[in-house]
Amino acid sequence: PTAPTAADLPAQPTAPESVNAESVKTAPVDIVIISNGPGEVATWVKPVVRALQQKSQNHRISVILFPCPHASGQEHTTLAAYPEIARVQSASHFFNFLLTGKTADSWDWHPQGVVVFLGGDQLYTVLVAKRLGYRTVTYAEWDARWPSWIDRFGVMQADLTDKAPVQHQPKFSVVGDLMADVQAIASRTEITHHLSCPPNAELLGFLPGSTPAKLEMG
Repeated sequence: PTAPTAADLPAQPTAPESVNAESVKTAPVDIVIISNGPGEVATWVKPVVRALQQKSQNHRISVILFPCPHASGQEHTTLAAYPEIARVQSASHFFNFLLTGKTADSWDWHPQGVVVFLGGDQLYTVLVAKRLGYRTVTYAEWDARWPSWIDRFGVMQADLTDKAPVQHQPKFSVVGDLMADVQAIASRTEITHHLSCPPNAELLGFLPGSTPAKLEMG
């Protein structure tokens, strides 16, 4: 893909002179998560929003979904059930938002915010941030793209930092495997309650994935 030009990049919002440093620190912040498929929603978005809620209350979490060939169509419903998330926009409205800057429900936005990439095409992080004038954070599992246009990277392994251009390496922090973090937050009590079965029931899970080719092999 062609890299965005300098003119495409979001201008960093500046606080009015009348706003002091303390008020900027306490001002509410919009955290806009962009994601796509069922795997990312369950194993990336879920641990991130829980961690954010435990860390701070001075923010509002919104999720903007974008089209994915492996989407189940239930991602919006799943996300809306997460108590940490204030609002969700379905994938069908994504490109209209990119073109017009308006969400389907005419969301309002705080002056300060950050766009967090949690699945799909990393370029969308840059494009959404441009629309909103927010900073950017990308979670990178295997590839960290667009380092010139991304403010911070959270990566699964340290080797991604080593592969990045030297001038951009300070942007990188190793945060580990988000998928592994799900194990710590999906307790047996939560699972059996959700399934309406006895606490000591024997559970058997089938995890086929969202890609048909994985089921067709062998």
